[in-house]
Amino acid sequence: MTRRAMIQKWILYGLCALALVLAEGLLLVRVEFWGVHPFLLPAIAVIPVTLERDEAALLCDLLSPVTGLPCFYTLAFLLSGALAWLLSGRLVAAGLVCSLAATAVSLAVCSLLHLAVLAGSQPVDASAAAMLAGKEALLSLPLTVLAHYPFRKVCLATQRD
Repeated sequence: MTRRAMIQKWILYGLCALALVLAEGLLLVRVEFWGVHPFLLPAIAVIPVTLERDEAALLCDLLSPVTGLPCFYTLAFLLSGALAWLLSGRLVAAGLVCSLAATAVSLAVCSLLHLAVLAGSQPVDASAAAMLAGKEALLSLPLTVLAHYPFRKVCLATQRD
């Protein structure tokens, strides 16, 4: 792949990610079900990794701090991206099922790291945290199907080059 084609591909991936971040920030934050909102950031971070199987895709990170740990999502999404990279190469063929599995793993990583950060600063009820993480996953995973398709379209369009 030429340098120009690679730059165009990652610009298109970035535009897909931006559109999904805007959809989450402007629309999905207004949707509340079971006391939680859909959370697409883990899907945005891992879907390109599962489609590309490229180490450069591991550089997806967002610098959104969580109380108690600056750059929380950088750490969580880098770890999630590495796990998605391993998952898509070893266990599940790249595609929608792999994107769903990688997003589920990413949501679990985010929840576990968030629980660890909170447990370091205050007492935390693990069962309540698990219930919240489960609700968030049940609400977010169906939206991953919608998030998968723009990334897949970019992947397929740029593979022809």
